[in-house]
Amino acid sequence: MPTTVSDLIHSSMRLIGAIAAGELLETDELNDAFVSLNQMLSSWNTEGASLVARQRQVVPIAGVNSYPLSVRPIRIDAASTAINSVDSALEIVDAAGWEAIPVPEKAMQSIFIRRLYCDYAFPNSTVYIWPTPRMAGNLELWMYAPMPPFASLTSPIVLPDGYEAGLRFNLAVCLAPEYGRPIDPIVLSSAQNFKGSLVQLNAGNQMKSQAPAAAA
Repeated sequence: MPTTVSDLIHSSMRLIGAIAAGELLETDELNDAFVSLNQMLSSWNTEGASLVARQRQVVPIAGVNSYPLSVRPIRIDAASTAINSVDSALEIVDAAGWEAIPVPEKAMQSIFIRRLYCDYAFPNSTVYIWPTPRMAGNLELWMYAPMPPFASLTSPIVLPDGYEAGLRFNLAVCLAPEYGRPIDPIVLSSAQNFKGSLVQLNAGNQMKSQAPAAAA
């Protein structure tokens, strides 16, 4: 039987000695801990190295330079366009890089797309590309999307290896002050180690390709 969110919360509570083995939390306590768990997950979403993996999003493009995204990215890692069998890798720029394009040039149209800017607006983000695509095609984005919050206390924990233990020990550390419990050094160390392992693994997975050195 898969571990549920309720199982995870009870396990974290046992780590800080708030409940004994076999003891069940009151409904209010369980709900409060559920909120804390999703808040912690939301915090992890701001840390790129803690995210699970890149996701691919394909956006149809044609005739305009701005496109809403169906999923708000934490960060766009790579982008390219495919228009009339022409593939273009895009330079991802910040707001200053986008505004550096002269106004007259922003109206340019081409099948060769060069730049992409994302406003990262909440809750819905929009990307802008330049030049404006002259023909229909696709914009392909590789991005880090947020891990969704758990829907309910009965939701199963379905995450890659290592995440469940990381959540269990780090949730225990988050809950301990609320219950006036001292944090056991072993629990704190384990929480840091589990989180550190996830960060190290995902940081390696997020390494960018390096351009080959120019020939001498």
